[in-house]
Amino acid sequence: MKENMQMVMRRSVAVPGTIDTKHDSVSVLYSYGEGRREVNARVFEDARVCYDNLNKFRRSARRCHLYTYGDQWGDAIFANGKWQTESNYLREQGKVPLKNNMIRQLVKSVLGQFEGMPTRPVCTARNSEDQSYGEMMTIAMECVYDTNRMDSLDAKTLESYMVTGLCAHKMQYTWLYEEQRHDVYVRNVSPYRIFFDNRMEDHAFRDITLIGELHDMSLSDVVRMFAGSDTKKARYIRELYGHRNEDMSAMKSDTLKGDNDGMNFYVCEDPNMCRVIEVWRRESREFLHCHDTARGRTYRLDVDKINEVKAINEARLNDAVRQGIEAEDVALIDTELSIDNYWYVRYFTPYGDVIAEYENPYWHGSHPYELSIYPFINQEAHSFVEDVIDQQRYINRLITMIDFIMGASAKGVLLMPEDAIPDGMRLEDIEVEWVKYNGVILFKSKPGQQMPTQVSTNATNVGAYELLNLQMKLLQDISGVQNAMQGKTPRSGTSGIQYQQESLNAQNNLINLLNAYREFREGRDKKIVKVMQQYYRDDFPMHVRGSYSDEAKIYRADMVRDIDYMLSISEAVTSPTYRAMSNELLLQLFQMQAINVKTLLKNGNFPNAERLLADIESQEQAMQEAMAGQQQGMMPGEMMPMANG
Repeated sequence: MKENMQMVMRRSVAVPGTIDTKHDSVSVLYSYGEGRREVNARVFEDARVCYDNLNKFRRSARRCHLYTYGDQWGDAIFANGKWQTESNYLREQGKVPLKNNMIRQLVKSVLGQFEGMPTRPVCTARNSEDQSYGEMMTIAMECVYDTNRMDSLDAKTLESYMVTGLCAHKMQYTWLYEEQRHDVYVRNVSPYRIFFDNRMEDHAFRDITLIGELHDMSLSDVVRMFAGSDTKKARYIRELYGHRNEDMSAMKSDTLKGDNDGMNFYVCEDPNMCRVIEVWRRESREFLHCHDTARGRTYRLDVDKINEVKAINEARLNDAVRQGIEAEDVALIDTELSIDNYWYVRYFTPYGDVIAEYENPYWHGSHPYELSIYPFINQEAHSFVEDVIDQQRYINRLITMIDFIMGASAKGVLLMPEDAIPDGMRLEDIEVEWVKYNGVILFKSKPGQQMPTQVSTNATNVGAYELLNLQMKLLQDISGVQNAMQGKTPRSGTSGIQYQQESLNAQNNLINLLNAYREFREGRDKKIVKVMQQYYRDDFPMHVRGSYSDEAKIYRADMVRDIDYMLSISEAVTSPTYRAMSNELLLQLFQMQAINVKTLLKNGNFPNAERLLADIESQEQAMQEAMAGQQQGMMPGEMMPMANG
C-alpha cells in the first residue's frame, strides 16, 4: 500500500480531477540557518561513527582477502621481543615461508558452479489481468542485464561475497556515456567503502536507518555532478576543494595496488582526488494520506497541499449539486494526517559541508542500495573463506616444516676413517671421486678396520605427511567443496551414478550461501523494475535475442507503470541444460509433424539457426515470385481461345 502511495505521489502526468504530484530531485546550494546546520552536522557525525564501527569487519575482510589471493604469512605475532609478521619471523629462523594456496581453488570451484548455470530474472504480474505485460518487463530486464554486463558483475560480486561476507549494489537512473542514453546503471559497492547503522536485526535489512558510501572523484567530476550549469555553485565547490589538482596529471598512488586496509573516512589516498561522502538517512515528518474513492487509489501528499484536496472535493460537490446528486453519494478524497518515514540523501565534503541534498526521488521509496551480509546471525558477518583459514595456515606450516626437515637431514654423507685414507691421496680427491658415476677410491684395508660408509637418513617420516593429508581432507569437509564438485577424477570403481550423487551432495553444502546470494539478486532486480517503471518511456529501445513475441518487444510505459510484479531468478535459456531440454522437445514436435522447420528454428537454440531461417525465407520468397511470374505469363495464352471464340 505504501509503495502505491509513493508511486501515485511521484506520477509525472497529472490526472484530471486529481493533484499533480510530480516530484523532481533537485540539488540545491544551501545557506541555511543554524537549525539546519545542526541537523546536517549530526547526520555527518552519525555517518562517521557508522563507518568507524565497521573497522573490525574491514580488518577481518582484509585478512580473508589476503589469504585468498596468496599473502598467507602476513599475520602479526609477538616474537623475539617485538611484533612482526610470520614471514619475517620464519626468515629470521633461516626458513623459507612456503605456501600452497588451497583457498583460491575452493573459491574458483564455487564460481565455476555459479557461472556454469547462468540465470535470468523473470517478471510475473501479481494480477492475472496484467500477465501479458510480464513478458515485456522480462525483456526490459534482459536489456538492463546486457547493458550492465550483469553476468560478469554477479560473478565478481559473488567472489567478493565469499571472501568478505558482504556485498552491495547501487541502482541509479543516469546517463551512460558508452550507450549515449539515460538508463539504469547497476554498480558494485566496495565493502571497504560502504557503511550503515548497527541497529539492524531483520535478515532482509528492512529496519536499516542509515546507509552510505565514500566516493573518490576528480574535481571536474564533482563540479559536473553537483553544479552542472550553475556557475555560482561550481565556484563554491571549487573553493571547498581548492587544494585539489583538477588536471589529474600527478597521480601518486600505485596502479592495481589492491590496498584498502588503511582507508580513511575523511582523506583520499590520492591527494588529487576529492572525497565525497554520500549519506542516505530514513527520516520522518507529517504527511497527508489520501484515498481517492472515485478512482480507488491511495497516495501521499505534503501537508501544505490540504487546500488543493479541499478544492477538488468542493468542485466535485458542486458538480453533484448541478446534476441533482446527493452530497453523501459523492465520491470524495478522504484524508488522514499521520507521521510517515521517507529517505533523504545528503552529499558531504570531508569538512561536513553539504554540496547537495534532496528527498528520495525513486518510486520504490527506499535507498538505492541492495545489501547482503552472510550469515547475519547475531548481527555478525562470517565469510566462506574465514571458515577455512585455520586449515590453510596449518597446511602452510606443515609444508614449511617438511621442507626444513628435508633440508636439514643427512643425504649421502660419506664416513671415511682417517687411517683408511691412502698415501698420496687427499680428502678433496676422495670427494671428487665419490661423486663420479665411475669413480675409484683406493684405501688401506686392515683387519677389524671400519669401512667407508654413506649415511642417508629419512628424517621426514615423523607423521607430517599424515597430518598434511588430514588437513587437506578437513579443508574439503569444512568448505563443502568436495572432489566431485572440483571435477577431479573419481576413485577406481566409482560408478557414474555414485559420482553424480557425490557432485549433487557437494552442491547441497553450499545451498545456504547461494540462496542468500540469490535473495540479494532478487531484491536488487525488484528495485531495478521499479526504476524502469518510473523512468522508461514508450520509445525506449529494447533489442534482445530470444523467442519473444514482437508485441512484447515494444515497451508500453503507461500500461506497466502501476503494475506490481513478482520477480524470480530462474535458469536462463543460455544454460546448457535448458538448451538441451528445449531442443529435444522441439525436435520431438518436429518429428511428429506438429511444427514446421521455420517454427523449429525460431524457437530452438541451434547453431546457425538465424542464417538457416533467413535462407529458407529467401527461398520461399523466390519461389513465390517465380510462381507469380509464371501465372502472369500464362494469362495471354489462356485468353486467346476465348477471343477467337
